[in-house]
Amino acid sequence: MIKTKKGFSLAEMVAVIAILMVLAALSLPYVRGYIDDSYNGKALIYMRELNEARLNFERDYPGTTVTGSPVVTAGTNDCNIDDIYNGGTLNISVSTIQNCHYLLPISESLNDRYTFEIGGDCDIEGCSNAAVSMTGGDAAGKYKDKCACIDSLGRVYKQQ
Repeated sequence: MIKTKKGFSLAEMVAVIAILMVLAALSLPYVRGYIDDSYNGKALIYMRELNEARLNFERDYPGTTVTGSPVVTAGTNDCNIDDIYNGGTLNISVSTIQNCHYLLPISESLNDRYTFEIGGDCDIEGCSNAAVSMTGGDAAGKYKDKCACIDSLGRVYKQQ
């Protein structure tokens, strides 16, 4: 009768773990790239939402200009735009349109990675006067220092 040993030796287990660690290390840049792409896609969607909120607010209050950047938490102030708007020209911050429920606050994860701005500088050919722009920060990975913008006609331009 031949005896077979059951189980794995320590050397076999160490070899398997070493192979798995090498595979994990080799796949890490690809995984980070997918994560960067995912956040960039979310940022582009939020940029479009910011532009829509700006357009809707400016339609509801003619002569009003919205400026600035979104904030993570909108203020606790009520939307008192009717009290200060009398058909005149008015510069309103993005936090005001957030208080007026035209735009949800930006999530912390996007705020950590990207800077959004109504207007702003985005050096992309064809988008010289950006209505809304975004720029990748240090945490944006492969999108660091890259910008995207929406022009006054609603066309989206992305830096490659």
